[in-house]
Amino acid sequence: MAIDHRNITRIKNRKLVLQQLFNNDEISRAEISRRLNLNKSTVSSIYSDLKDEGYIEEIRQGESSSNGGRKPSMVKLNRNYGFVASFNVGTTYLASMFNYTNGEIIQYDRQEIAEFDILNIMQMIKQKINELQKVNQTRHGLLAICFSVHGIVFNNEVRDSPFLHLNGVDLQKYFEQEFEVPVVLENEANLTAVFEQDYCTGSEINNLIAISVHRGIGMGIITAGSLYRGNLGTAGEIGRDLTRLPDGSQVKVESLCSEDVIFNQVMAAKKLEKLSHDELRELYINDEEVRQIVDTAIRRIADVAYNAIVTLGPQEVFFSSSIFEELPGVFDNLQQELVKMGTFSPVRMVRGSRYASLLGASSMAIHHGLGLQGYWLRLKKPQETENIG
Repeated sequence: MAIDHRNITRIKNRKLVLQQLFNNDEISRAEISRRLNLNKSTVSSIYSDLKDEGYIEEIRQGESSSNGGRKPSMVKLNRNYGFVASFNVGTTYLASMFNYTNGEIIQYDRQEIAEFDILNIMQMIKQKINELQKVNQTRHGLLAICFSVHGIVFNNEVRDSPFLHLNGVDLQKYFEQEFEVPVVLENEANLTAVFEQDYCTGSEINNLIAISVHRGIGMGIITAGSLYRGNLGTAGEIGRDLTRLPDGSQVKVESLCSEDVIFNQVMAAKKLEKLSHDELRELYINDEEVRQIVDTAIRRIADVAYNAIVTLGPQEVFFSSSIFEELPGVFDNLQQELVKMGTFSPVRMVRGSRYASLLGASSMAIHHGLGLQGYWLRLKKPQETENIG
């Protein structure tokens, strides 16, 4: 069968025009033509198709050129083209987020899981999607679904997770059949890295790492503008790095300094059965023993982060954890430790860590829903989360 090169070229040009709509607050057909070095008739034809499909929102008349002539029509991406759904299953909760096509949040919710069973969780997810579909006002409705997974993911399959046991259930297949849209599964730390690139740093930062400290410790890697997963999705599992204890035994780093470990060590030291984030904050401020527990963990996190930084040489490094956000001075201590070690990359904190991986998931869903994998899209940072990043 002969290859239709003209059709292939048109598909590529269409994606490039659509990318321009994402990456500019407003733009005209003439400006798209100039930026892409495409003739005006090509751009006008693609523009007409995209407008008919609902991608384009006309916003105002621009200024005429110095030579006069018609004023250009300034347009932007129509956020109401459709929406995407993202889900993060925690140890005791289900977090869900729905986003417009441009990345803006429609709805965010976090609810406790009464029965931690995969079939029960799937029903909760299905109910969430159905509820939003009932009030949907976008043109094309649900475009794609993405799951943020705490564990190793490869080819949309959960290879290993500390608590999410699927018992043979194929999440991708089930939800694709149920809603007839693309479904993607991705590692939580990877999605935090995607969030930083697509919502925060922009295309000029195309090598970065995002280190997530939650129940375990993971790292998302963006290299040359693309997510790096490694063999079978195992890249970035820095919490599994081995460290040697004084008695000579070796243990995984995350068994000494993850967020869960910090909570468990403080509860053991203070003989507590439960410990909230607010209570940990108060103890950290007022109790020397608790400060020592946390500060020791932070030094260990700094050690493993330093090794990752000097190995990968990122332009920027991001840390995502409620510990850094809620305990005063802890992130400053981490930065100081890394500076003392000689870190050469800027180190930043993700503010609003509970949203970060879901926003990264929304980006991945948008890319898959529109067939724009491999095209960098600048997504609109929601007003509700302006302090993130």
